[in-house]
Amino acid sequence: MQLGGALTVWVIPIILVAGVIGVEWKQKHPDVHISDFVRADSFSLGLLVLCALIWIVPLGWLLALPAGAVGLGIRSIASDDARAMWKERWGPRGMLVIAVVIGMLISGIGSVSEPVGASEWGQPLRTDNPDAPFWPASEQHTWLLTDGTIIVVNHVRLPGTLSSIGSASTVQWWLEVSNTDETRLKIAIETLLVEIHRPATDAEYFSLETVASGQTHDYGGTVLPYTHKYIILDLFSEFKAAEMITVAQGEWGGEVKLITVIKPSIIGLNPPFFDDPWAAQYVEPWLDANA
Repeated sequence: MQLGGALTVWVIPIILVAGVIGVEWKQKHPDVHISDFVRADSFSLGLLVLCALIWIVPLGWLLALPAGAVGLGIRSIASDDARAMWKERWGPRGMLVIAVVIGMLISGIGSVSEPVGASEWGQPLRTDNPDAPFWPASEQHTWLLTDGTIIVVNHVRLPGTLSSIGSASTVQWWLEVSNTDETRLKIAIETLLVEIHRPATDAEYFSLETVASGQTHDYGGTVLPYTHKYIILDLFSEFKAAEMITVAQGEWGGEVKLITVIKPSIIGLNPPFFDDPWAAQYVEPWLDANA
């Protein structure tokens, strides 16, 4: 866990929420003790408690905010007093929610740890990702093994999240529904092409086809989600040029570690992962190196 990044995720929403409460108290009710002012509105008190306990909430604010909205909606329907309080307090309460959202967005820039590979992989070929977005924070290392296998290890921050529960599957889902996986593929292919003195623009001719997603496998006692995809070379009638397996591991503190193993297909031989359908021979040493 990268402590600095985790503290950013945890502390910033607390500071912003406490700041909004403090400003309202100072402007409207300075004659009342601050603790009495906070307790007078269960919404403000509950949000402060949630800020402190967000570590134990699966997916953090990504789950807490929509779940809280549903719960408050049900309470407002069932209670006349709750509806009256919302009519009176909708402005300050709305500011508190905005403060949490801003804090969650800011938390996405919290630092992540440096990727670590298995010792048998040697030194990484590349230790940067110039195309990585500023938000959320991430680090990437790429290895090229002697048999042509490409291994990409990413450490990514999941904004607003501190619990490890569900974070790995969430990042896998995001990779699946966005074009992030395509971008990561092209970077890996470009790394290989540069190594063999081929134009990096050739990477544009590769695309992905999902074989399996939303599934898990036991890697030496650690059950992790994985995806399996074909890498298609569009120039040759969608030739399956390689296969790619990505495995994710969530960490306490809101960091998710991903390992992507890309193995080329060789005509006349078995598929790349025929004898190792979950890329365990690469994932398990990686887990050991990160233990």
